[in-house]
Amino acid sequence: MKKKWLIVGVALIALGAGTWYFMRSDSVVRLKPEDFEMAKVEKGNVSYVVTASGKIQPINKVSVGTQVSGIIEEVLVDYNDEVKEGQILAKLDMSVLKETLNDAQARLDLAVAKKKIADLNYERLNKLYKDKLIAKATLEEVEVERETAKANVLSSQADFNKAERNFGYATITSPVSGTVISKEVEQGQTVAASLSTPTLFTIAEDLTKMQIEASIAEADIGVIKSGMPVVFTVDAYPNDDFEGKVQQIRLSPTVESNVVMYTVVIEVDNSSRKLLPGMTASVTIKIEEANDVPVLPAMVLQYKPSTALRKSITQKVEIDPSENEEVVYQFEKGHLVPKVIVKGLTDMTNMEIKSGLKVGDEVILEAVGGGRRKK
Repeated sequence: MKKKWLIVGVALIALGAGTWYFMRSDSVVRLKPEDFEMAKVEKGNVSYVVTASGKIQPINKVSVGTQVSGIIEEVLVDYNDEVKEGQILAKLDMSVLKETLNDAQARLDLAVAKKKIADLNYERLNKLYKDKLIAKATLEEVEVERETAKANVLSSQADFNKAERNFGYATITSPVSGTVISKEVEQGQTVAASLSTPTLFTIAEDLTKMQIEASIAEADIGVIKSGMPVVFTVDAYPNDDFEGKVQQIRLSPTVESNVVMYTVVIEVDNSSRKLLPGMTASVTIKIEEANDVPVLPAMVLQYKPSTALRKSITQKVEIDPSENEEVVYQFEKGHLVPKVIVKGLTDMTNMEIKSGLKVGDEVILEAVGGGRRKK
């Protein structure tokens, strides 16, 4: 009987020892290189950029209108025509304006004739007054008539100048040399300039030089300066990169979806004439760049060891965020080793490594096997 109980006791001890060993081995972290995806420090380029979008526009765009009303008698240009400064674009019916000009001329001639008569009367009576043959009051009356005639001449001359100017406005000319990008009238159309000046044509002064008006959020506007290089693309040429530079930061902000935006004007060379007014440009402004420097994928900063793995890390590290310090993890001899690095420029993909690692070093990008193995 005693022998039976001894056998049972030995079996229970063996079972307890096995259970303890099993539980203990399950809690032990067994790491292998294949448990992790690694990233290697390599030489590369990193750029700090600001992205935006905007419309391509001519640098100088002039609206040509008319200051007189009338019927368009003739249109001499069309869309995309190249015009020179002073070139005739259109003509209004001049018949009414011509009659108004003739009437003003006749009234001016009459006023000049009356002034001449008044001058002669004054000279004649002034001589009689000097000979004491008429009273001074009579001379004064004639002098008033002469001044009145003089004033009538000035008034008639002003009316004539106005009629002559309006007659000239009936011939619409281009104020600049450029390209007609908009035409708002056709022959026979009536234009009315009584309340405002109607726009008949829009002329882009020089389409070989364009500009982009890009909207930049206030969070990014502080790093943008005049002269910075710009690269942009347009949907019409998705495989082409175009270049420009920041020319102006306009100080008048706008608010879009509760975000304060500033307009940044970018100069563009359009000698190829591929860019057209109104195209949407996807803009990348280069703020700073580092070339041929040690880089790592920015995603390595997202890896954080599990609680179980953290207990096995004996080396403790401290970082100073003000110095751009971060912690990454290396895998050495079955253990995780934290490394403090100093990062430099960072873009959406990579970051520059200023210190802490050298080219060829590997760090953990992510865990792919869970980091736990049984014996």
